Amino acid sequence: MVIIGRKLIRNAACLCLFILLVITIQIKSYPLAGLWILGSVLLWIFFDKSIKAFVMTNLCFGIGFIFYLYAATYWTVHVDTKELSVFLNRFSLVMVLIPMALLSRFSGSPFLKYWKKPVWNEMISFPFIWSGFHQTKVKTFLIIALTVNVLIFTPFVIGKGWPFIKEIWLLTIIFSLTNAIFEELIWRGALLSSFSEQLGEKWAVVLTSLGFGLQHYSLGFPWAVCIAFSIGGLFYGGITIKSKSIVPSIIWHITLNILMFLSGLIIK
Repeated sequence: MVIIGRKLIRNAACLCLFILLVITIQIKSYPLAGLWILGSVLLWIFFDKSIKAFVMTNLCFGIGFIFYLYAATYWTVHVDTKELSVFLNRFSLVMVLIPMALLSRFSGSPFLKYWKKPVWNEMISFPFIWSGFHQTKVKTFLIIALTVNVLIFTPFVIGKGWPFIKEIWLLTIIFSLTNAIFEELIWRGALLSSFSEQLGEKWAVVLTSLGFGLQHYSLGFPWAVCIAFSIGGLFYGGITIKSKSIVPSIIWHITLNILMFLSGLIIK
């Protein structure tokens, strides 16, 4: 019981530290940055090797996230075409991956553990991934999820009209592919791989889902919408764990990005 309690406190502290980092970088708060440094030092001193690895993952992610925000802002300043501007803005997410790839290279830890062929027939539960009132295969779950998304967004897409769609179709493809692939490589790829080794799969899904949602604040979304994105992230993370692959979450993410773009929720 003592061991379970200590582990719970440890993982909860890691959750708070990571969320603090994501928020701090976006709002550029020096006091919160100081609090994050203090928390990291305490975790490093009082916990084991896996938590030291967690702190290093946090640090590398934070460095990459800062460079990403800088690149996303200044790479597109003198770009003439909107298509190239959108591509460079989303491609700048690679800045987040570089420090984590270097950390993986020198520490020997897995970088993209879920970059493999999906196990489509693995069972997944609804609504809590590991438990719920209904179980189905990953491939069936994904088909149902995509169908629900299409049904929800179709009225909004139709409402925007054909001229709007014809004007933004190329932007839709560029944004949806680059954004979804790079965000999944970061959140369900590099971070989920690291956190699942350090904290366990369920905690890793919670951390990456909350971080994934909250980082949308830098894209101009209010915090309430960011929390809604975090809920979606739980399902992205869950289907990645269950299928042992980021391929299903990439497919789902691309589809949702296309629907949101054509609905005018991302670009007016």
